[in-house]
Amino acid sequence: MRVPRTEVESLHEELVKEDATGSTRPPDWRRSLREAIADNRYLVHLVGVGNELKTDDAAGLEIASSLRARLGASPEPGVRIHAGTPMPERLLSKLASEEGRIFVFDAVEVSAEPGAVVFRSMADTKYGFFGTHNIPLKLVPGLKERLGDCFLVGVQPTSLEVGLGLSEPVRESVKEIVAVVAEGVAERS
Repeated sequence: MRVPRTEVESLHEELVKEDATGSTRPPDWRRSLREAIADNRYLVHLVGVGNELKTDDAAGLEIASSLRARLGASPEPGVRIHAGTPMPERLLSKLASEEGRIFVFDAVEVSAEPGAVVFRSMADTKYGFFGTHNIPLKLVPGLKERLGDCFLVGVQPTSLEVGLGLSEPVRESVKEIVAVVAEGVAERS
């Protein structure tokens, strides 16, 4: 499934903004994500979702795996990394009943250049995100009541065809996301 067209347009507008000189630049998702992770007033759940058998749909799984390799299974008090699960809706529903912020890493179709990164609060989305999962994230039981504490870190895929391995643009974005999250975790102490 794809994100409804009206939401895709909204997300695409956020990907490229015009500055005072009239030139375009991507918004600073890096600073926003790092600061949201670094805020040690909140327990942080880092959740990678996707399908490892559908090329770039594995982006979220790769982010979680790389974070675990870089930071360890228990990286910092107040930070938990949740690896992929065949039913992410069930995990997210369980996490919604716990304290803290939830960061969902996933491949997301936003009609942008491959590898483009979107960082958004679920509360700021109109419909929730549709992906290769069973239901839109906004409709996950328990999560819809906590949308202000749930964030999507999405990567525009190049391909969602059956196959293994990430495309180069998505692989580069995954590395950058992992580095930004690691900086945020380091700033928590």
